[in-house]
Parts: sequence; structure tokens; C-alpha cells
Amino acid sequence: MQTLERIEMLDAICKLFPEIGFRGKEDLIRLVELELKSLTALDDFFEYGQAKTKAIAPRQIYHVLAANLYVAGFQSVLLGLLVGSFNVVQCPKPVTESLLRFISFLPKELKNQVELCFAFNQKAFEQSDCIVVFGGNRTIEHFKALTPSDKRFIGHGHKVSLIWVGTIENINREKITLSAKDISLFSQLGCLSPQSMLIEETTPTNTILSFCGALAESLSQTSSEKGFDINMEELATIKQLRDCSKALGWTVWESSLTEINPWTVIHRRSNSFEPTCGYRTIYVDSVDKTKLKEWLKPIQGMISTVGVFETIPDDIVRIFIDAGATRFCSVGQMQEPSAFWHHDGRNRIEDLVRWVDWEIPN
Repeated sequence: MQTLERIEMLDAICKLFPEIGFRGKEDLIRLVELELKSLTALDDFFEYGQAKTKAIAPRQIYHVLAANLYVAGFQSVLLGLLVGSFNVVQCPKPVTESLLRFISFLPKELKNQVELCFAFNQKAFEQSDCIVVFGGNRTIEHFKALTPSDKRFIGHGHKVSLIWVGTIENINREKITLSAKDISLFSQLGCLSPQSMLIEETTPTNTILSFCGALAESLSQTSSEKGFDINMEELATIKQLRDCSKALGWTVWESSLTEINPWTVIHRRSNSFEPTCGYRTIYVDSVDKTKLKEWLKPIQGMISTVGVFETIPDDIVRIFIDAGATRFCSVGQMQEPSAFWHHDGRNRIEDLVRWVDWEIPN
């Protein structure tokens, strides 16, 4: 099957599942052209410098999905289908239902190119020539150790995203609403979900408190909207974080934990980054920008996206880039990256393929 044929069949899936990030076949065509330099790179040799080259897709990809978010699974399988590989998907229980639904909408020709397993399938793993893993560092290292050097390994570990607010002069409620959207989507469980909003500590305390109050108000407006299911253990973790924050003297705005989609806003002054527990729990951190580099040290190399509230100075951009950030965007767009973004700073389909060069003159 040729690349364009696969793209035509994936067009409807992109439109049925917009959370994947592709609007349709036009985006898929553009992605192939951008990353592989030719729409037919997977089908035939094309001119490249003084020779010709061709992209070779993995015959079989073994995908290991994380349990926290199904969207990454949708994207990984779609990209595997796009390049023409057979896809074996190790699927944890929390995302199984969503992935089965996704696969059910695939055309038969593509559905036959996907196989689900619900535990480690050693035979399929050994037969695959590309391994794609989503998860924590221990999961990444475990599967990396199992992967022979002749197989391609692509690991996507847990990442952290932040919002740079800077100095607050006026309470921009429109931007606060957009920030609340970023915090709320996918119940703040993904790598693109902001964990903290950074405000320069020179901002007057009363202004910061007003900002936090406005953010709390915005989050409260969606408390009745269904988010991801929260079990008793997770509710206990949220309560413990709230109690600890109050004990430390930090100001806390909170909803009832009995609400269907609870939220928490915590204003603090801290010397370094600390993660929240997700489920719409956001830190608003007062930070000395001259010490931002030190503040970011615990997440050096782990920063995905920096959401920009209004503006961000060039020197702050450089600090984030040096700390490993791979994407900057306006608030409201953190969870909706471009179809052509570099996931973890890398090309998404070029990472999957290998290249064969033809240097024999015609």
C-alpha cells in the first residue's frame, strides 16, 4: 500500500478524533513532506544531494503505552500506520476502552495492522524492529535494557510543563480563562499539563492573591464538568497536599472534594520546582527570576512546554531552553500542539524510519 493510500484512509480518523492533533489528510501529507522530504519517500527512491535515498519503515512496531493518558496511544498507533508498519500495542487497563474504540473506527485494511496485548508479549517484542515506550523513567530504562542494539528504541518519559506569567500589572481574565483550560484538559495528567504558574516575586502580594482568586473562580466554573475518574486514593492525595500547604503557611483556594471535577490553587514561595498531584491542582509560584535557573534544576531535561501568559523576555526564554524546554506557546494552546510539533524535541515519523542511499549512477 502506498503512502497516499494510507493517508486517505486515515483522513476520517483524524476528523473523528481531533485530540490526536491532525485536522485531516492535508496535515498528514505535510508532516511526511516536512520530515521525510518527499511524500513518496517511503515508496521509492528520490533525489537527495548527489544521490538518491529511500525511507524504510519498521516492519513491526511494539508500542508500550502509559496508563495515564490515552491520547499518546492514539498518536503513536496512527503514526505507525502512517509509515506502513504492523503495530503491536501493549495496552494498560485504564486506556484499553479508549484504544479499542479508536481501533474500531479504523478501515479494515488498517485495523488488520494493529494487534492489542494486555501484558508484555515477549514473542511480539522480539519480532519487532522498533520499540516505542511511554512511561516513567524506570519503565523507559527497563524496556531500553531489553532492546538489542540492532533495534530502534524511542522512549517518551514523563515531562513537566509550566506557565510563565512574569510580572502582573493588570488581572487579565481572558488569559486566566485560557490558563484554566490548559490546567483542566485531560484532568492535568499529561506531559503538556501545566504544573505551576511562575510569577516574578517583585509583583505585589495583593496583586498575586487577586490573580489566584481569579484563577480559582475560572476553575470553579467547570467544576460540574466531567473530568477523569478520581478514586479514593487520589482524593486522599489531593487532601494531603492541601493540608500540607496550609501547614506551611501557603494560601490555598479549593473546591469541595465531593465535586465531580475538583480544583485547587496554591500560592507559595519556594526555592525549587515540586510536582503537583494533577486533577486540576496548580501551584502559583512567586519566583526570583535571577534564581530561576536554580528553581528549575529538579526538572532539568524534563521540561516539555512553557505556556506564555502574555510576554516572556529573551533571557528567560534562554534559561528555559538551557533547562531542556522543547516548546513555547500561548496559554490556551498548551494541550493542543501543532500537528508538526517536535515531540520531546524530536521529529515524530523520521525517528521511526531508517534510510537507504543509492549512489550508483544511472
